[in-house]
Parts: sequence; structure tokens; C-alpha cells
Amino acid sequence: MINLTDDLYLGTGMHKTVYAHPTDPHLCIKILHTTPDEDMERELRYRKALGKRADSMTLLTKYFGEVETSQGKGYLFERVIDYDGKASKTMLYLFEEAIHDKKLLPSLEKILLDFKRVYFAEKIPLAGIDASNYLVQKVSPTETRVRIIDNIGTSAFIPLAYYFDAFAAKRARKYWQIFAGEIGKRYRILFPEEFLRKLAE
Repeated sequence: MINLTDDLYLGTGMHKTVYAHPTDPHLCIKILHTTPDEDMERELRYRKALGKRADSMTLLTKYFGEVETSQGKGYLFERVIDYDGKASKTMLYLFEEAIHDKKLLPSLEKILLDFKRVYFAEKIPLAGIDASNYLVQKVSPTETRVRIIDNIGTSAFIPLAYYFDAFAAKRARKYWQIFAGEIGKRYRILFPEEFLRKLAE
């Protein structure tokens, strides 16, 4: 039994509340608000379909199974933190930060293009697009990587994107275009037109 106290609280989303693990700073525990939860079931189905392939995916956080806690059943995940132990920032936070400090724009553009490259390589099926679900993890003073923490998987009865690369690529293209379109609409004042075209192509 893992005792989850108020000082371990990290945040609450639509479907779950997240706590830091009491003894391991690299782990977190997700507690569902209601069960069954379609969001979690969708993600776990995808992870099961991946099998060992999940170990080589950098966008996907590691999952370590179910645990019993003082708040009920929990799901043990890798906690996304920077190399210096600080909590990784969301991509949404970095967008807002760059609005107030344009010197941050070149590094943000690089993060987005690197994210695009890795996303099309790994082709993780998403159930929605939300920049607050993408954490930008500093793995060294000069290197970052994006980690996806929610809206993973598809609710399709037969999830062809899990097993066939062509379907996965088609779905990845669709969701990337939605994501790039949202950036172009919400942050057009921030990014040059040439960069937005490069991001969307």
C-alpha cells in the first residue's frame, strides 16, 4: 500500500489526479476519478498492442502497472522531469513564455521541428491534440525531447493504426495537420509564415 499525502499532489485533469511517488522522484501515480475510464483503457490497449516496441519510443512515457494506494487503485508511470530534477514544462507554457520573450523563439522552433520528426517516426496514435499534454523535457543543458502524457490511443473497435504502418502514418499526418493548424491560428503573431508552412508540410 502506497500512502498518497497532500504534499505529493501534482495536479488534476478531466479524468485523473496525479501524485508524485513518495520514494522515487522519477515516478508518478495516476488515480482515476471514475472507473471504468475510457481514456485510460484506450491508452492501456495501445501499450499492450505495442509490447516491447514501447521501450524504444521516446515520446511515450514508461508504464509500470497498477499499484494499491491510500486513494484506491493507481497506475504507475514515469514522471517527466528535467535533468536537474525540476518539473518539465508543457509546450503550452513555452508558447506563452515565447510571447513575452522573443529570444526564446529559435529554441521553440527547434523543439517543434524535432517533435515533428520524432512524431512521424514513432507514429503514436492520438485521441486529441492539446499542447498541455506535451511536456518538453530537458535531458541536458542543451538537449530537449517532447513527451506525450495523455490522449494516447484510439477508440476504434479495430485499431488498424496499432498494427499497420500505413494506417498509423495516415493517422499521424491527420493529427499533425490539426496540431500545426492550431499553432498557426493561435500563435500566428509569434511564428514567421515560412516556419508555419515548414511545420505544416
